[in-house]
Formats: sequence, C-alpha cells, structure tokens
Amino acid sequence: MHNFFRRHTVKTIIAPAYNTNRTVSEFVNTIPKLFDQDGDIVYQGRNTLKRFTLDNGDIIVKKFAIPNFINSIVYATFRKSKAERSYENSLEIIRRGFHSPTPIAYIEEFRYGKLRNSYFLCSYLEKYNTMRLYLDGVEKNDALLTAFSQYTAELHCAGIFHKDYSPGNILWKYTIDSDRYEFYIVDTNRMEFIEYGKRYLKNLSRLSFSPHVSTFIAKEYVSYMQRTKQMPMTDKTVEKINEYADRFFLGKAYKYALRNILKQPFIKASKGYGILAVFLYAKI
Repeated sequence: MHNFFRRHTVKTIIAPAYNTNRTVSEFVNTIPKLFDQDGDIVYQGRNTLKRFTLDNGDIIVKKFAIPNFINSIVYATFRKSKAERSYENSLEIIRRGFHSPTPIAYIEEFRYGKLRNSYFLCSYLEKYNTMRLYLDGVEKNDALLTAFSQYTAELHCAGIFHKDYSPGNILWKYTIDSDRYEFYIVDTNRMEFIEYGKRYLKNLSRLSFSPHVSTFIAKEYVSYMQRTKQMPMTDKTVEKINEYADRFFLGKAYKYALRNILKQPFIKASKGYGILAVFLYAKI
C-alpha cells in the first residue's frame, strides 16, 4: 500500500531467457524514456506499436493507452494490466506447443498508486502476413484456409481461447522446407485457457464476413474435429458457426451505422433513422 503514496514507481519484468543479455536488459530499462522519441511506428491508434532495432534482432514494443481513472486503480490493485497479461498469455501459448512472438518483458509505470503507462516487448516476426485478405475473400488460397481451420481446431482442443480471434491477430507464412503453413497468435492480452466446449464455436464468429469463406472454414473445422478428435459434430454445427458469424457482423454493421448517424446534425441524422430501423428489425 505504500506505493499509493509514492509519486512514481516502475515495475519491470524481463523474461529469464533475456535477463543475462545486457544489451536487451539495458534497452528494456530505457523504454519509458525513449519510446515516444525513438523507434519506427508500426501501428498507431488507441495503442501504439513501434519497432526497435538491436544488434541481435528487432523488437516490437506495444505501449498501451493510459487507462481511465477507475481502471488505473483496478489495474494497480485487483487486476493484471494488459501488458502483464500479454506477457503471461504469450508464455502460456508457447508452453502449450503453439506460436506467439517470443515475450521479452513488460513494464508498468505507476503514479501515486495508479497505473499510467504500460509496455509489452516481444520479438519481431519477419516476413509474416496477416490472414485478412484471405478471410475477407479478397485473395483465394484453399490450402491456406484448410491449414488455418485445422490449426484453429488444434488451438481450441489445447484450451486456448483468444477473445479477439480475428484476421489481424493471426499471422502466417509458408515454410518450403517443411511444406507447411505456420501460424502465430498476436495481441494476446484478452485470452482465457479453458476446457473445450460449445463456447469455442463462437470463437469462429469474428473470422470472416464472407458467407463463402465462413462456410469453408466451418466445414473444414468440423471435418477435422470429427476425423481426428472424434467430436460429435454435424452439418448443424456448420450452420451454428455461420449463425454466430452472421450475428457478429450484423451487430458490427449496426454499431457502425449508429455511430455514423449520431455524428451527424439532427436534420441529417433523421434521414438515417430508416437505416437504424432496418438494423433494429433485423436483430429481432
């Protein structure tokens, strides 16, 4: 509790594999001071990702948005921060035999006992692609989608439940030597490790708004579960997966339309109430 009365404290956890690496250790300890000035921006939005180059390889540093007043207290006292969860969940994914960028460290900065800035550091993956173009149906690659569907089934059977299992959070590359597709999970702060159940079918809902792609993945997923895991799945399971996907993307479209309607002046907005009514009717 004494930290509540200290103006500024920093908690830094470095993975054991990097603790003895002086270059990495020194770099980690300077992140709170150099992040805003140095590094190459990979993504900037609510959170910011930057790429830093060290002698022994590149590192990705994710700086999380400063939490609101309530969450800043919650993360400092009752709940693990997003940075800590990213670090621990990545370690657990790897421990269970799957891939995630190697976690290097996490850092938390506190002001008068409230969490302010937090950072997660991991290895940078060269020459990996996201699944977005293929899950959106822009690019066609049935072999990739089949491998991805089977990978997802194995991931679920291992008890790995990614709460934001979506195109941008799954990376892949094809390895010629092994003639296999290799997948990595990123953005790991929102995860659970739970026994397989019906809830996992909903985990496929965010993957594709394309009925063709969604059905292809659902069929491959169900077929693989039947064939290798002896799971009691049928064509109705495919329909249920597609139903979850339809609900998710309809809800997303509804929220997007509502958000844009509310941004407009009242006269313009009134013209959009018909659209809103359509979405409300469709969700009933």
